[in-house]
Amino acid sequence: NTGNLPLTSVGVSDPKVGPVTCPVTTLAPGASTSCTKSYALTQADIDSGTLPNTATASGTPPTGAAVTSTSAVTTTIPRTATIALTKTAGTPSGTTAGSTLAYSFLVTNTGNVTLTGIAITDAKIPSYTCPVTTLAPGASTTCTATHTITQAEIDAGAVTNFATVTGTPPSGMTAPTANGTTTTPLTRSPAIALDKQYSGMTGQTVGSTVSYSFVVSNTGNVTLTGIWLQDAKVASTSCPTTTLAVGASVTCTGTYTLTQAD
Repeated sequence: NTGNLPLTSVGVSDPKVGPVTCPVTTLAPGASTSCTKSYALTQADIDSGTLPNTATASGTPPTGAAVTSTSAVTTTIPRTATIALTKTAGTPSGTTAGSTLAYSFLVTNTGNVTLTGIAITDAKIPSYTCPVTTLAPGASTTCTATHTITQAEIDAGAVTNFATVTGTPPSGMTAPTANGTTTTPLTRSPAIALDKQYSGMTGQTVGSTVSYSFVVSNTGNVTLTGIWLQDAKVASTSCPTTTLAVGASVTCTGTYTLTQAD
């Protein structure tokens, strides 16, 4: 009470906290009282980062209209924008190029502000599906995607995949990111087949030659390099290529010179 008259019906009006109860409602000149009331923060308050609040005190003098005084305060609310990513892989659908590998991405809002525009970046996955793209603090969503296995990955024996997730926080904050990596072993089964065939003979005397063809096939699921042939009767062979893709074949040739013993 900053006046020189006693005040009665002393009270405080605050639109954010509702009715305020004061220890006393009568103040003599120069006297004071402290009134208190708690306010429960909303997510919108935290997202904005500040809480402006205006309150009005009033009191009634012995005669005349009530007197009032207004005071405003703005409280800064600490904000944290963080995100987490857990990436997991399923079981490959097969052991050959073109097989698929399913991935799941568990995205969690680990901060205290709302994140929108949840997005995943993954060089091995052209597209993905997320049930929601907005996460409240503490909320999670599981996104899914499928990767098509390449021959290079089967040759390497594993698919290593790296993903990044990001979300858009309220204005004025840096977008949070998180990474997730997973390595999936792939079964490798190298195999090769050889079909040796007689191709012709120049004659039936000593010094005549017998021609052979050697059909070499890659019957496994990995690329084969360094293809070579060993034949006790054929001194040298010739192959158009020494590398075979999965399912590919090459025909090599060789010549044998007849001896009198033959």
